[in-house]
Amino acid sequence: MIPLFKPYISPGCAEAVKEVLDSGQLTEGYYSDLFELKFGQFIGNKNTCLTNSCTSALHLAAIACDLKPGDEVITTAMTCMATNEPFYNMGLKLTFADIDLDTGNICPKSVENLISKKTKAIVVVHWAGLPCDLNSINKIAKKHKLKVIEDAAHAVGSIYNGKKIGNHSDFVCFSFQAIKHLTTGDGGAVCCKRKKDADRIRKLRWFGLNRKFKGKSRWDQDIKESGYKYHMNNINACIGLKNLENINYILNKHINNAEYYDLNINNEKITKIKKPLDAFSASWIYSILVKDRNKFIKYLSKNSIQADRVHVRNDKYSVFKKFNKETLDGLEFFDNNLINIPCGWWLSQDNLDYIVETINNYG
Repeated sequence: MIPLFKPYISPGCAEAVKEVLDSGQLTEGYYSDLFELKFGQFIGNKNTCLTNSCTSALHLAAIACDLKPGDEVITTAMTCMATNEPFYNMGLKLTFADIDLDTGNICPKSVENLISKKTKAIVVVHWAGLPCDLNSINKIAKKHKLKVIEDAAHAVGSIYNGKKIGNHSDFVCFSFQAIKHLTTGDGGAVCCKRKKDADRIRKLRWFGLNRKFKGKSRWDQDIKESGYKYHMNNINACIGLKNLENINYILNKHINNAEYYDLNINNEKITKIKKPLDAFSASWIYSILVKDRNKFIKYLSKNSIQADRVHVRNDKYSVFKKFNKETLDGLEFFDNNLINIPCGWWLSQDNLDYIVETINNYG
């Protein structure tokens, strides 16, 4: 079976982790500081804060937006439940916007039509690594004085208007979970537009205390805002540092494989995602739309190719159903026809040729 996902672990990673274990310095420290610096340099944003997950990053971003129970966020349902649960758990009202059928990304026009007096933020997801229409989203946000939070879990290395994702909005949250482009085993990061937001988040991720406190003892400082245990430890950071050494190899493999599919998958029963000229996808997954999805999955499985939906529309979950008040035609069609095929660094040219031939022969 050709797998849909496979974690990338760089050569020498086990030896590097052993050094951390032997040092006895397992929690946040030298390695997490260095990974935070190096990842920030890779993204091009020095206001980068590591966390123990993208979910924690999203929660901290919401707190930094000063969102309060009863406030409203406009978001997408076409994502992992981890995007929306942090906002739900804060007592926020979720308003689901429709998506663009060509991309799977949130539709700016739908967003603007849903803005109310209670709306405080817009949450976007870069589906499969393809950046949203951030120019339109941020113009809408500026017009209505709203914050923008990007869930960039799929989009490490993606580029929009010539800049890497991580530099366009108020807060951009990344995932280093096991099957992402860049894994730390599990982990995340939030990139902030403003330094003062990054400073605040670095305190919030460790109980409200500044671990870099310059006094005689870090325990001499006061906790002015209650925080959480959301920091990344040295073990995860060490894995991240080793994998970051090969991030360009990982990304190039994903991107080249996706481009090969773009050029060579030709079946009238298959609809491919369209890619705007100003948005460059890191191609974490390769999404296609096909009618009678279950039949297609069985066909691929019979031919030893793993495929899956990966995510389902959030508003079908019981916890979110009370927010599902709009008719979202784009979301309905996309969710009903979505399937993802292997696209990652582990695929050989023979694998790619076989997958293309198998899909093109589907009837």
